[in-house]
Amino acid sequence: MALLKTKTGVSRQFVASPAVSGLARDQVSGVLREWELQFLVSDAVLVMGELVANAVKVSGRGDAIKVYVGLRAVGVVLGVWDGSDERPVARNVEISLDTLDLSEENFDDNGGRGLAIVEALAWRCWTDPTPPHGKWVCAALRTEARR
Repeated sequence: MALLKTKTGVSRQFVASPAVSGLARDQVSGVLREWELQFLVSDAVLVMGELVANAVKVSGRGDAIKVYVGLRAVGVVLGVWDGSDERPVARNVEISLDTLDLSEENFDDNGGRGLAIVEALAWRCWTDPTPPHGKWVCAALRTEARR
């Protein structure tokens, strides 16, 4: 879990595991509070949690994933790298309490909404391939309009 910290960004490498999501959310929360951007914490931890969950899902046991939080002129960039060449695809879903099926037999069929949540909260989302394999999946949250 190597940590690299600069004035404008923090990155960390993890072994792909469901537990990484919580660690990444804590990292985002701490960095944003350090940068006095507390008003972004709730959206940013939700976005990061979804990006990490997707990376863990496409990664194998023991694979590395990287998490990045960066400060830019127009906002905060959140990024997650994984070694898979599979690009994430957002499902066209309606997210509401009426569309969730929490019955025991269908509980696991409520997935696929993560990227829709990310796209709803971010002003920009993108994927950058990293030859020879892998990609960064990123989302940017604006800072100036919400202060």
